[in-house]
Amino acid sequence: MKNIRLILIAAPLLLAACATPKVAINPRADFTAIKRVAVLSFNGSQGDLAADLMTQSLLEHGADVIERQHLDSVMKEQSLTSSSAFDPATARELGKLLGVDALFVGTVAQSTPQSSYIVTNSKVNLGSGVTQLNNGTVYSEGSVMGMPDSQILSTTANVSLVSRMVDVKTGSILWSASMGYEGFDTTSAMSGITDAFIASLEAIWPGLYKVK
Repeated sequence: MKNIRLILIAAPLLLAACATPKVAINPRADFTAIKRVAVLSFNGSQGDLAADLMTQSLLEHGADVIERQHLDSVMKEQSLTSSSAFDPATARELGKLLGVDALFVGTVAQSTPQSSYIVTNSKVNLGSGVTQLNNGTVYSEGSVMGMPDSQILSTTANVSLVSRMVDVKTGSILWSASMGYEGFDTTSAMSGITDAFIASLEAIWPGLYKVK
């Protein structure tokens, strides 16, 4: 830890990695026909959290979203999984059962949680920049009370999500996006991604309103 050089920086600066999602749109998609949607649990670690945050982002942008507990209940009754939603017959059946026009499915490609460490007797230079590690930016949370020559060092959480919007009538992918993001914890990192995902749909999906 002696070679770690960090700086005490404000939260907005740490999270201001101006990343945008990589987006692909089906040129034949008719987004005017999408009135109501459902969000299936994402595959991968913390997939339920990612789906809940995606649902919240959709609602904040004015989308009509079915309640996830009702969705999960129907999925269990029909013995279905998120990956099966790509089958056209399954997508149509779900559309009828749920009364939705499209499904959001996804995958948590990476989820590295925030970590904290107490470092003692180290020569930490506060003022020489920020060192990027594989698992996130290192930053100082200050000294430990009652422990001279100590620091609480933390790393940010890193998350990568992939999501798709599937037409229930055809099983075709209407929209797809992927993005990695860094936040103080997993929830804030995932929330930053889902907000960016839905913002990318504002210009093409009339079911959303543009957030000012």
